[in-house]
Amino acid sequence: MPITMLAHDRKWTSVMPEHYEVKRIGSYLKEAGIEGNRIIALEPLPGAEKILKQESISKWQSNLENQKVLSISVKAKYTFLELDQGTLMWHYRFTGIPHVTGYSYDTKLYTIFNLPTSVNGHRFCRFRLHFEDKKCLEYFDTRCLSDIRYFPRLQAHELDIHKKLAPDLTHFSPLSFTAWKTQIGSRKRNLKQELQDQSTYPSGIGNYLACEILACAKLNPWIPVSSISPEEYQALCNGIMTVKKLCEQHANYQWFHVFNRTNCRICAGTVVRKKHHLGQSGQTTHYCPQCQRQPLLKVSYVRT
Repeated sequence: MPITMLAHDRKWTSVMPEHYEVKRIGSYLKEAGIEGNRIIALEPLPGAEKILKQESISKWQSNLENQKVLSISVKAKYTFLELDQGTLMWHYRFTGIPHVTGYSYDTKLYTIFNLPTSVNGHRFCRFRLHFEDKKCLEYFDTRCLSDIRYFPRLQAHELDIHKKLAPDLTHFSPLSFTAWKTQIGSRKRNLKQELQDQSTYPSGIGNYLACEILACAKLNPWIPVSSISPEEYQALCNGIMTVKKLCEQHANYQWFHVFNRTNCRICAGTVVRKKHHLGQSGQTTHYCPQCQRQPLLKVSYVRT
């Protein structure tokens, strides 16, 4: 089941799935009948030990086998499967994807990261979960970068990682400017870095969503958050709401304004790609220098 990338006129950049991809994967798993089903066997395949590195494979088997998946939920970029005893947490990172045999993603998920779920991609299947109703969930990961962990005796909302995540984009409703300024406090970082912080509201925003939000808001990604004016904050909220609506309406990416485009959808100007340097990350920011001009610095001149 190959998924066709809906590219524009540039080569697509491989990126981590963000909130709405993860949300669609969660819906797909529910529709495929994983929720309410009992795991009867964990079948390891080459590379399984690289993903399931929390415990030995035999320990994973004893932990998961004969457990029922009570519920599947999503927060930010994480998927949580609550079991009879504990919670299974999945973070797909750049290259992971679950696939239920016989159930196609179809139009539910067009993707800007690779889904190696075709017949030819089965060398990337790292483990299988077999269920009591004969369903089989195959977990694919081309580079074994996924973060998969099991937390015995804890429900999803009790996990530290779940608590640290701010409410996600699905639940976004703009804060007042005063409340937002309180949230950012004295942080010294730029606007794109603020958007991508999963501990600040709203979470689930990664590289492409941040680029698109700022393009819609016509705000420069490198504006210091400490200098944001009430008018700029209103534009930011409008940008978030616009992108949120587009994500909810479209599973494809033809609506993109700057990400992976040569020309800006708003002004037709040339889109620039520039390394953003988010801490240790070398993520590339896509932006329109014409729509998203860097504000002029205030300079004090001294008469001589």
